[in-house]
Amino acid sequence: MAIFDASGRLTECSAEFAQLLGENPQKLLGRAYEELPLSSGSPAPALIRQARETGRAASQNLVVRDTLLRVSAQPLLAREGGAPQVAVTLLALAQEQAPRERMQQLETDLARFRSLFENLPLIFWTVQQDGTPDYINWFWFAFTGLSPGQADGEAWKKVTHPEDLPEFVRRWGHSLATGEPCELECRFRRHDGAWIWHRVRAFPLRDAEGRILSWIGCSTDIQESRNAVERAEEERRKAEQVRAALDTFFDAVPAGMALFDENLRYTRINRPLAEMNGLSVEAHIGHTPRELFPNLSPHPEDLFRQVLTTGETVTFESTGNSQASGEEGTWLACTAPVCAPDGHRLGVVIVILDISHRKRAEAERDRLIAALERSNKELDQFAYVASHDLKAPLRGITNLAQWIGDDLKDIMPDETRGQMRLLTGRVHRMEALINGILDYSRAGRVRDKPESVDVGALLNETIELLSPAPPASIQVETRMPVLHCERVPFQQIFLNLISNALKHAMRPDALVRVRCSETANGWEFAVADNGPGIAPEYHERIWGIFQTLRARDQVEGTGIGLSVVKKIVEARGGSVRVESAEGQGATFFFTWPTSTPKK
Repeated sequence: MAIFDASGRLTECSAEFAQLLGENPQKLLGRAYEELPLSSGSPAPALIRQARETGRAASQNLVVRDTLLRVSAQPLLAREGGAPQVAVTLLALAQEQAPRERMQQLETDLARFRSLFENLPLIFWTVQQDGTPDYINWFWFAFTGLSPGQADGEAWKKVTHPEDLPEFVRRWGHSLATGEPCELECRFRRHDGAWIWHRVRAFPLRDAEGRILSWIGCSTDIQESRNAVERAEEERRKAEQVRAALDTFFDAVPAGMALFDENLRYTRINRPLAEMNGLSVEAHIGHTPRELFPNLSPHPEDLFRQVLTTGETVTFESTGNSQASGEEGTWLACTAPVCAPDGHRLGVVIVILDISHRKRAEAERDRLIAALERSNKELDQFAYVASHDLKAPLRGITNLAQWIGDDLKDIMPDETRGQMRLLTGRVHRMEALINGILDYSRAGRVRDKPESVDVGALLNETIELLSPAPPASIQVETRMPVLHCERVPFQQIFLNLISNALKHAMRPDALVRVRCSETANGWEFAVADNGPGIAPEYHERIWGIFQTLRARDQVEGTGIGLSVVKKIVEARGGSVRVESAEGQGATFFFTWPTSTPKK
């Protein structure tokens, strides 16, 4: 026997092969068929070519050195990815061996091949001409977990995946019927229950006349390669999804975007930026910004080169005339390097946002703020002037009423005395109303410098200012915090709430209780009284300016105090509310944040 490779050169041979040709085995290695000491017109090359091309055995008799030889060429089953080989045997027909010696030789050859099959980590098997299995190597049993006693003719069907079995049966039946090789991929159940992909190949072994003697096959585990293919396909699918998402984002984002390569040529630009530039998308691709817009100054291409060199991201504003409309505008741009995983800079990207409307809005806002500040100053001046001018005649009315009362006190009837008291009270109410309007106008606008305020001490000072007449009283129920806030408006809140509680209690033993509790964002203060209470339908109304629930002749007041409280608290980021019902007193709450917003 001798083995010839795909190029037709001898790679190994037996001593008997060389002896029949009358040569040393070492001298035959590497020689082609044509170079062997065969008779002229030898059919060996044709047989080799026929065996390789058809995949079937071919044989013919010829005479070499007066000896009749049987030359047989048999294609060998190649490993996956390996080159095809052909085995050539020379049989001296004139030499006859004893049957016993012949059987021993065959048994030795069979044992050699079985030893080869048993020591390879592949599934090998042979079946008879009709498809009945007659040999399966050990790897099959190790893989499937079946015992040799379970290796009947249908065992392979039991471990083949149900989805793959119909196609396997069809192809194997076709090969048995036609003699064509069988090759397919299917899943076999491993001993642990896992389904593992295999590539199955089966080839017929033929005699000299081309008759099929048996079939030989192998099954190769291809699970890892399939996993690799599936992983690659999954990565490709994910990459396509990411690219599609980026493409959608690139085209849909309401900002101009463009990509440049290392030579600062446009490789991609979205439609918003193309419209800003006044050119089509296609007109940009492959060109540099300087080629398309040579007159820009300073030129953005110089900045792109800087970013590409330093690798730093740069954000800047640019003002000029639009390439599309010719109108003056302002743009906010950010340009950054595009880097490969290894850090190599592939190009730059730029994102441009048209902020012309925002800039115009900011300019208009600044103009309005300046106008509002001027208006506030004018209002402040008007309020002070109006206050002074309105209070002057009120003081005159008060003085005149006092003089008239003094001059006519001996002859003035009681009805006239009551009318004079009513006149004096309404003059005082008018003066309080003027002061209240002035306080309300300043409550949300004028800010004092914040300072450290001990709320407990401030409440004591407030109680002393109000000095409620016994048996009325004011109680501070909890320990008060120290806040960093504006002292005057903070005290004004307590003055208004406590004085309101005393005024509207409508009883001499009025009791006002002040308490506080800490919240997540600051403090909540409560001022409760034992007065007649407020019906729920009036809980929102009382915070409005000039709103009172009783006639001013019954309870003296301007209806401004709670409005001032609400305006001061909300201007500092807090909130106000009331809890009350008729006949159950009222509790006014306000929150004061730890950090108050700036003006």
